[in-house]
Amino acid sequence: MRISGFIHMIELDSKIIGIVTYKKIEFFYFQNSQMNLFKRYLYQGNWIDLEYDEDKFVKKGRFLAHTISYIYTLKGLGKFCSITYYDKKSINNSLLSFINGLGNVMFLDLEMTMPSYQFKGKGFKTEIIQVGFIVIGANNEELCRYSNYVIPKIKMNFTKRVENFLGITQSEFYSKAIQYKAFYEDFKSVLEDYNPVIVVYGKNDILVLNDSYIINEVPSLKDKTKFVNLCQIIKSHYDLRNDPGLFKMYKLFYDTEDIQIHDAFVDCEVTRRVFDAFSEDLISNQKGELIRKELES
Repeated sequence: MRISGFIHMIELDSKIIGIVTYKKIEFFYFQNSQMNLFKRYLYQGNWIDLEYDEDKFVKKGRFLAHTISYIYTLKGLGKFCSITYYDKKSINNSLLSFINGLGNVMFLDLEMTMPSYQFKGKGFKTEIIQVGFIVIGANNEELCRYSNYVIPKIKMNFTKRVENFLGITQSEFYSKAIQYKAFYEDFKSVLEDYNPVIVVYGKNDILVLNDSYIINEVPSLKDKTKFVNLCQIIKSHYDLRNDPGLFKMYKLFYDTEDIQIHDAFVDCEVTRRVFDAFSEDLISNQKGELIRKELES
């Protein structure tokens, strides 16, 4: 539910504000991260436009308050002028300009080794075992696509757990997989040809890719890679407490079943579709309330 009005009272210790609406005062509770961001702008008489959960209340002392989900606008309204302290629409426009200015974009996904079910302790080195990516040009044309299994340097890393995860036997994997250095040369060539910004969903792909240079004793490509973590951008934009899952976001954006296939190329295509849908929602601003309700309830 969305509501706007003048701030009538503030209790910073309780993280409560009261808003005058329809000749009565309603009370709203800020979560910790929200209060840290907005407390400097919370003054009596300021105008606030927010979204709250109708079914979620917090009891703080004498106040029964709705929990705030999202802030759209926070302004100071003076006699002769107004001061905008926070405007989500302007932030959306800046984020959209950033996305539209990325140029060539690579949507990358990696599948990785996992320790055996019996493994305990420390020291397991995660390696790339499958790579999928699509490179899209500035005019939304597809420039290239890539899908390969990659042989791990540490042979024992291909475990029964990995077989179950990928849905492929070890013998099938090794009959199809290429050496890491072949992937490395392919990847390096694409980076040099297209100079793409690399969009990943989560930070693990970045960490494992950078570690792979060390494990396989090849020159690092860090100076050629520019990453955008789509998961973190979505989390921040919708003010979510936890990292949203890729296939959960796909389901919410496209109103389809939450079906996950552990395949790097499928996942990179899904990342692209989530990226496209998120870019559209920066303009339409239609999915935010649904996403917060589904993921934060």
